[in-house]
Amino acid sequence: MILGKTRFVWALGVLVGATAMLMGQTAAGAKVYRGSVGGSNFQMRLNVQGTNVSGAYSYDTVGEDIKLTGSLDVQGKLNLAEFDDKGKPTGKFVCKQLGADEPDCMWSKPDGTREAYVTLVEQNIGSANLKVVPKTIANRRAGVKVSYPQLTADGGTLNPGAASFNRKVLAMTQKAIKDFEPGPEAGKNSFERSYNVLLANDDLISVELTEYQYSGGAHPNDSFASLTYDLSANKELELDELFKPGSDYKTAIAKYVVADIEKRAIAFEEADAKSEGRKPVKRDDPIVTEDQLSEISSWGLTPKGLVVYFDFAHVMAAFDRTEVPYSVISQYLKPNSPAARFYKH
Repeated sequence: MILGKTRFVWALGVLVGATAMLMGQTAAGAKVYRGSVGGSNFQMRLNVQGTNVSGAYSYDTVGEDIKLTGSLDVQGKLNLAEFDDKGKPTGKFVCKQLGADEPDCMWSKPDGTREAYVTLVEQNIGSANLKVVPKTIANRRAGVKVSYPQLTADGGTLNPGAASFNRKVLAMTQKAIKDFEPGPEAGKNSFERSYNVLLANDDLISVELTEYQYSGGAHPNDSFASLTYDLSANKELELDELFKPGSDYKTAIAKYVVADIEKRAIAFEEADAKSEGRKPVKRDDPIVTEDQLSEISSWGLTPKGLVVYFDFAHVMAAFDRTEVPYSVISQYLKPNSPAARFYKH
């Protein structure tokens, strides 16, 4: 979450039958990452064997694999070299701590020039006969550059649930593009979107689509939304369906969110103070109270917890997203609900 950068997130949870095939993207043991460099979205596959790393990545708009080899040390520092199809080095990635929430990655040419910041997010997916692949929509004149997820099957034929998922995601993407209102100054409008797989196994996929939108003015627009869809029943899954009827789970979530926002706000202030060579400023009042907290605008699931989104004002955009551990809401979870299946006592 970065202040000043608009991100519009759709968390798409798709429930399928236990026998349905899901979206494994790589061979067993490989990890998948989504990221961007220089404004271009890419998908990366990495195999780690001890300290040795191999794999490939491809830009969404190109789709051709670029070979990667490198190393990962015990502190999590990742060094990768990339090569073209003739084996010539074309660039390198360096991440200070792979696996951290913010791995702090950079890309550069082999000699270290043309350095660019890299976002890199691990995708929590399983392996089966379906894959999640990026599709793109671009309109340079309107400033539109979009990547959205689609399911494909190794055998070529999708099951009805996967086909419905694809149609739904495409329709939502097309509507978001249509709703974008460019400003009057040509060349200064931007509508960008990518995605992350929050969670995927044989029963559930939760996909987060990130959006950056600017059409003039002092700040970009920042908002979040979600859709959770049960493919076997062909219906939207509501947040209430995760919890026992009548349970006060929203209060538990609100208490955690408020405390977490305050914790992060203090950390932000301490980091700013350190970089500016001053003492941290202590506030008398919290950033937000439970009474001031708005309704949850959208949600998604990860292996570790429930992600909730809020529509805060621009100055609080860094706090729009909070992951609530399952342990915080475990007593309210409905037995055998999608969330309950991931909670480990």
